[in-house]
Amino acid sequence: MDQAVFYLRIFPGTEAEYDKRHAEIWPELVDEIRESGLRNFSGFRRGTDVWYYTEVEPGTTVEEAFAVHGPKPANQRWNRFFRDVIAQITDDAGNLLWYDKVFESDGPPLDGPFERGFFGLVIDPERADDYEALHANPWPDLMEAIEASGFRKYQGFRRGAHVVYYGEFYPDMATVFGKMGHTEVNARWGTAFEGIITTITDADGQLLTATEIYHQD
Repeated sequence: MDQAVFYLRIFPGTEAEYDKRHAEIWPELVDEIRESGLRNFSGFRRGTDVWYYTEVEPGTTVEEAFAVHGPKPANQRWNRFFRDVIAQITDDAGNLLWYDKVFESDGPPLDGPFERGFFGLVIDPERADDYEALHANPWPDLMEAIEASGFRKYQGFRRGAHVVYYGEFYPDMATVFGKMGHTEVNARWGTAFEGIITTITDADGQLLTATEIYHQD
């Protein structure tokens, strides 16, 4: 199953309106999203920055699903509806602002409640190759600890110096990161990124998380 993340930026002062409109998404647009093959479609906002994570039906690529979805009538009306809210959603060539996947971890399905979560970090752009090389060959004991701590569908995506992570955390994000933080391999993994990651927490030492403002299965 293909997965992807894209980014958009809204105008300052429109945060509440943006969230409100996504809490009242049109039924006909929901139908179009599903018909296009998009699944587990989730939006996350931090200030004026917004990211969307999505999966597509097996056998379909994200590019194919969005090519089908783009011209649909409700989607076109929805795009016009947001012209007064969205400051940027495409690059100069008119393409969505996609992030490239750099990491993926999953595990057997888990029972019980879970929380969808999203956070970001910044790397030294001159060390991007080092960041991707480490994630292309993660240590086996790290992957075991991630799975055992309750991470599922845990994926990293990069655009330039910015990296974002989506995950489903059993039972919640704080508990999962707490478990992971107590593992010895997590400390070693963090040491390996010294000089590569420049920002991973805010002034209070908290992860740079984004709040879920929309979800559709």
